[in-house]
Amino acid sequence: MPSLKEIRRRIGGTKDIQKITRAMQTVAGVRLRRAQDQLFAARPYSDKMKQLLQHLSAQADKNAHPLLAEREVRASVLVVVTADRGFCGSFNSNVIRRALETHSATDLPPSLICIGRKGAETLKRSKVNIIEGYLNVFQALEYSDAMDIADQLIGMYTAGEIDRVDVLYNEFKSAGQQNLVLEQLLPVVPETPKEDPFFTGYIYEPSQAVLLNDLLPQHFRFQIWRTLLESNTAEEAARMLAMDNATRNAGDLIDELTLSANKLRQSTITSELMDIVGGAEAIK
Repeated sequence: MPSLKEIRRRIGGTKDIQKITRAMQTVAGVRLRRAQDQLFAARPYSDKMKQLLQHLSAQADKNAHPLLAEREVRASVLVVVTADRGFCGSFNSNVIRRALETHSATDLPPSLICIGRKGAETLKRSKVNIIEGYLNVFQALEYSDAMDIADQLIGMYTAGEIDRVDVLYNEFKSAGQQNLVLEQLLPVVPETPKEDPFFTGYIYEPSQAVLLNDLLPQHFRFQIWRTLLESNTAEEAARMLAMDNATRNAGDLIDELTLSANKLRQSTITSELMDIVGGAEAIK
């Protein structure tokens, strides 16, 4: 049984940890609000761009632009988005587990591009082919990072090095919920737009090819940017929730240790009183 001194030392250590987790929870809450503002500002543009491309691609031939061309999949890339830091619960492990499942679920396993240090470090120890790693992207997230990633993928796809690109990431739903999403990015296959009785077609100026050549790469870059924003926001939400749980658990442990210390102290006092009473009786 631990001594009273050891229990008090554990209580002090647990209180120090609780202060750290509470501070990390506060910082994550501030970062979450900033990330939410950035994400919510980007979503309307992303949705409108997708809606526009739905109408354009419905009339365009699949060979009108290289990013629309569907080919037999001989080589593919899976973009795995995790965090650069830990202390965010199962945020990273869920993505890594799903990435390994996806990798082993096909006869032609995809090559991996890892965004985020945690995923890159863990998957590097597995038997997967990682062709690129973007580390510390989320330390200071910029649109230029999304452009670099997107342009690399566009170059590989248009050169015929790969025939499909998928992305795996955590989508932000609320402060207490993140959804794991696996979706196809290339070739760009927008959903079929709903029938519109007033829609009779577009008149293109300068031309459909010029518009697609300008809009499709921009759309793809922005989808990568939105993916990074979704993952960053979901990460801060997961970290805030994890630190809240850690703070609560530390409080429960402190209460449990305090109760044990009080019981041990009471037992020690009772034992000493019994010794005093026994000594007094012996003197009589």
